[in-house]
This record gives sequence, C-alpha cells and structure tokens, in this order.
Amino acid sequence: MSSRGGVGFTLIELVVVICLVAIFIKVALDRLLFYQEGAEKAAMEQTVAIIRSVLQLRAAEMLLHGGERNVELLAKTNPIGWLIEPPSGYRGEFLAANVEVPRGSWYFDASDKELVYVPNLDAHLIFVSASSKRLRFRVELDFEPAGHDDVGKHGAFEGARLAAVTPYRWF
Repeated sequence: MSSRGGVGFTLIELVVVICLVAIFIKVALDRLLFYQEGAEKAAMEQTVAIIRSVLQLRAAEMLLHGGERNVELLAKTNPIGWLIEPPSGYRGEFLAANVEVPRGSWYFDASDKELVYVPNLDAHLIFVSASSKRLRFRVELDFEPAGHDDVGKHGAFEGARLAAVTPYRWF
C-alpha cells in the first residue's frame, strides 16, 4: 500500500490560485483607473472654477474703472493670462484647433478663442455631439438687448461666463 502524503500544491490548485490572483489584480486596476479619472475630472473642474472666478473679478474690475467698452476684450484674450500661474500641463497658445499635445494638457486655441483641455483618461467622458474628446471652453459675454434704433449694437453689459463649447458629461 502506497500512500502519498503530498506537502505542496497540485497543478490544479496552482492554476486556480493564479486565476484568482489575476482576477483580483484586474478588478483592483479597474478601480484604480476609475479613481484616477475621477481625480483628473476634479482637477479639471477646479481649474475651470478658478478661471470662472477670475473672469468675474476681471469683469468687475473693468466695470469699476469705467472700462465697460473694453469688457469685450475678455472674450478675445487667453484666460490663462489672468492667473498668477498657469495650471499644471498648460502648453501655451496655438493658432490651430486640434494641436498635438500630450494627454492631460491645457492649451489656448487663439484662432477660435477657446481654452482646450485634452483629458488623459476619458473612459467615462461622453459628448452630446462631438467627434473629438477635447473639452473646449469659451468666454461668453451677456448684454442687455439694445433698443430698436440701435441695430447691430448691444445694451449694457450684464455678465461674463466661461462656458463649455460642446456639452459633455463626465461620469
């Protein structure tokens, strides 16, 4: 009678353990990428919120100093210039719409007067009607409607905002 008192793993047990470890690693990496994308979204939204606040301050400063005529310049200038320091990953001003920049970068499209963010992780980024996965923002100015005698002119300045050019949903 031969009894085998094995001390190690059988081949089947080893394969099962390797498969389980691989599944756990896959799930952990998926969660890690999900949280990294969420952090990227939060950082991008924080940058946009800062620029929106600075835009409001610039408009108020212009109005305070009697520069209502010059308020239209806000929509034509690079909003990054209003900041003390540019956001992380800012690559500069370009005269083209879709510049080749690394993912996770900001740039200003001087031809369209738009601030552009190229996401690094975009698995949960959905655009309503766009072919490019670039987030584009533009300064928009609001004016009171002009009277019927002032055709082609606008009334008093009401406000400024940094608006997304193409609607999107991220998460």
